[in-house]
Amino acid sequence: MKKSNLIKVLICVMVIISMISIIPGNFTYADTEFNDDDIVLTISGDGVEKTVDITLAELKALPQVTYTYSGYNHWPSLQVFKDTTGPTLQSILAVARLKDNATIIKFETASGGYADYTVKELLKDERYYYPDGTTGDLVEWPPKRTEEGKKIVPTILGLSYKDQNEKEITLEDGKLCYGQRSPLEPTACKSEQMNGLLGAKIKVMTQTPKKWDAPHASIESGTVVPGTKVKLQHGDGTPYGALVYYTLDGSEPTVKSNIANISYPYFQPALNAPIPITEDVTIKTRTIGLGKLDSDVATYEYNLGELACTIEGEGLIDTTKYALETLKQMTPETGTYKTLESEKIVELNGKGVFLETLLNKFSVSDRWKVKYISTDGKEYDGGTVAEVKNHKCLLAYEVNGAAVEDEAGEATSYIQILRNYSNSISEDNRLKNITTIKLVSVDDEITINSVRLINKAGNNISSVAAGGCYRIEAMFANNVDYVKDALLIFQVRNGDEATALNGGKTIGYVAMQTKVPVNGGKALAEFTMPSGLSGNVYVDVLVWNNAVDGKSLGKASHDLSFNIE
Repeated sequence: MKKSNLIKVLICVMVIISMISIIPGNFTYADTEFNDDDIVLTISGDGVEKTVDITLAELKALPQVTYTYSGYNHWPSLQVFKDTTGPTLQSILAVARLKDNATIIKFETASGGYADYTVKELLKDERYYYPDGTTGDLVEWPPKRTEEGKKIVPTILGLSYKDQNEKEITLEDGKLCYGQRSPLEPTACKSEQMNGLLGAKIKVMTQTPKKWDAPHASIESGTVVPGTKVKLQHGDGTPYGALVYYTLDGSEPTVKSNIANISYPYFQPALNAPIPITEDVTIKTRTIGLGKLDSDVATYEYNLGELACTIEGEGLIDTTKYALETLKQMTPETGTYKTLESEKIVELNGKGVFLETLLNKFSVSDRWKVKYISTDGKEYDGGTVAEVKNHKCLLAYEVNGAAVEDEAGEATSYIQILRNYSNSISEDNRLKNITTIKLVSVDDEITINSVRLINKAGNNISSVAAGGCYRIEAMFANNVDYVKDALLIFQVRNGDEATALNGGKTIGYVAMQTKVPVNGGKALAEFTMPSGLSGNVYVDVLVWNNAVDGKSLGKASHDLSFNIE
């Protein structure tokens, strides 16, 4: 199985998705069955010339249009309402002679549901159906979706639609349908596209709409530690009726900008991720929602000060940048080091932060390698993490009482590496122009010691009957000196093209994110053999860091194979 496909499968396996389609809100459904002469809409308010009652027959007599609508809900999941048919909202309001200065449309259903919209967002804004995108639940945001093939759609009162089998389904209660202003706009929520409009009252007003409150940031503008995460929030944080949009490039936020609160907190809160500050940045944010004017733009500016060093590496989840001010806010360390300059021994008194202090913040083993990289790309060997600690490696921002400002070309570095690198005094005990510290992980952090095929009693077995249950047990050794996060993967394959290493069809799959203790551990996966299979079965046991990165933490095991009885 290709790695990209395996990652997709893993994500599906590891995320437990509840198929929730109704979002809590003010909308309920009416059970009333209407006859043609029943009044199904009442339109009033100072935004229309006259109050009118519209019967079901009159509603059906209005010009009927058919459009397909797309939109995300707040799981989020992309929904498509195919071939929805009904009269446009514009034609309905025209019966009551909509005034040019109308501003707000208030809906109240017979069952007590209610919602406010502005005339602008339902009747004047250009809204579209975007066909580019797959339906279904998402486990990451934002999805890749374009405006290719977009079609303008009006706001309608939907009376019917077609299901996946092209069967026309009557919407007994009536549904408000409108398009998206951007491919990612969530317009398919039960709390936004109202159901139960038949029997509703529509009140059109001319008052000036209120304005949404601007979002606020969890951290005020200023100098922050690299990696600081800023959360943007409006109200209680839910996306009900109002979304928080933001930009990082200095532009004004619009409905096409990033969304900070796409999911309800009790759905997929990870998708409402805070913004990590990894460089100087200006966040502009505003609230955009239904029934009110967009909020004022709130601007937050963050800076990291002068960059002291960057710690990066393939084994790390994130690259971390440390500002000079950040290092100075830590408890200062001092040390005396000797180096060789112009064939003379020079004594250096350094002030700064031990590299060990920073490395302790990461999940790294003492066996990892350390590289120091200068502004001109030159790389120096730092030994292992354990040796760095023994060398008393100091990120010195002061040397002999003077601030470090090493210039190399157009770049300036603000730390020097001071260390007791070797038994003899050498030039490598002092490294200038260092801006990057690279950590190189070892490739055998977790070792698979043994893999067994067993029954429920824990006894070894050599074959499995079709339809029978079986277990695979794997013993793991932890080669690093701390509890290690790992994704343990069990894959079972069968078929004519299956070999010990690859091929065939996956007939069983288990993935578990766990912590492997320092002294190792055992993992157990239980399977049921599908019926109708025969031949050999091959087992793969893999160890990754996580489902997204898919970085191997040790050599995979393909040792176990068995027969189907």
